[in-house]
Amino acid sequence: MNSTVQTAARVEDTRPRSATPFSIGLLGIAAGLLTLWLVRDSATIDGATRSTLACLAIIATIALYELFVARVHLRPSAGLTSRAVRPLSVTRVAQRLVALTSIYAGIGLIYWLLPEYHGAFYEPFWTMLRTLAPYVIVAAPFYFAWMDRHQRDTDDSYLVLARLLLRGQRPADWRPVRELLAGWMVKAFFLPLMSVYLSTNAEHLNASLTSALNAPFSLATYRFMYDLAFSMDLMFATVGYLCTFRLLDSHVRSAEPTTLGWLVAIVCYQPFWSLISSQYIRYEGSVFWDNWLIGFPALRIAWGCAIVALLLCYAAATISFGLRFSNLTNRGIITSGPYRFTKHPAYLAKNSAYWLISVPFIEPLGWKIAVMHCAGLVFVNLLYFVRARTEERHLMNDPEYRAYAEWISRNGVMAKLARVL
Repeated sequence: MNSTVQTAARVEDTRPRSATPFSIGLLGIAAGLLTLWLVRDSATIDGATRSTLACLAIIATIALYELFVARVHLRPSAGLTSRAVRPLSVTRVAQRLVALTSIYAGIGLIYWLLPEYHGAFYEPFWTMLRTLAPYVIVAAPFYFAWMDRHQRDTDDSYLVLARLLLRGQRPADWRPVRELLAGWMVKAFFLPLMSVYLSTNAEHLNASLTSALNAPFSLATYRFMYDLAFSMDLMFATVGYLCTFRLLDSHVRSAEPTTLGWLVAIVCYQPFWSLISSQYIRYEGSVFWDNWLIGFPALRIAWGCAIVALLLCYAAATISFGLRFSNLTNRGIITSGPYRFTKHPAYLAKNSAYWLISVPFIEPLGWKIAVMHCAGLVFVNLLYFVRARTEERHLMNDPEYRAYAEWISRNGVMAKLARVL
């Protein structure tokens, strides 16, 4: 009887399976960083192209594992079968292509109408599009043809949208169309930003690596590790927005259903954040951690190491997603890497690093300015807290996340700390 109870307890405390193993994410980032290293000195390749090549190396590495080892396309969540369940219909494939083309046209129209996308800031994104567009155009018909024969459900969201556009046929259930369009809205907003940030950060990484090699164990080493952490994060963020494929089981299961959830997410990014931070929320003063501690070398080293550790944890959280990273959507529940310790390792690490980097509590202009800066950073922390709460509320609709949340409540860092205290 006791052995039965113990076995049941062990089963109950088994961590739910992650959609992607953390080790595969590490293999992918190794491929991405190796690619950046190999093309770092190429005079014929610009930063945007180097970033694109690194992302493709990550995609190829992880996709090979997903398809041939994990065989994720056979998971129930993918909705696919190993063998064809129906004859190929050229008509259905053509209709899906019409739906996809209409989505691309709509996104292109938005980009054309908004002045935000007309400046030089987004040039790395347009470079990436020019590189990838020919391959997408060629591959899309073959992808839809394979999906047409292997999907369990004949009428997917693309087909429903196509019938609405071509025939005016209103769907019986609007949810698939809403989820499809919401997923593309997320991609249309975040992919340009991530690709631009990655291209810029990859250039910084190359320069900071040279400085770190010339002056090891100095502030240059910290700057290299800082750039490295954000480059790894941005590579997997860009990869996530590129790879929303049912074949890889990385498709959108659901999108954030609330306006609040969307607002607190997008307000943290350009162009909204630059406006808010410059006009209303200022938490960075005239002193940063390295200048503040310049007279205390031992403490300065320890402080810098703490920042690097937090930023690496932040990057590791993104790497944990493999091909599935995305704001505002559920594309598979991650329980590996830092997510085996807490539900929000990225937010915790990032917000803690903000305090250590900007040291808002130190201000030569007086305590009143210091209090204002601290209040600004507390507001940023609260913003991420609301993001975490809205994300949890959304993901709790998924039984896999509910199981994970229950497991964390028993085995997470805070649960273990509470038991010790």
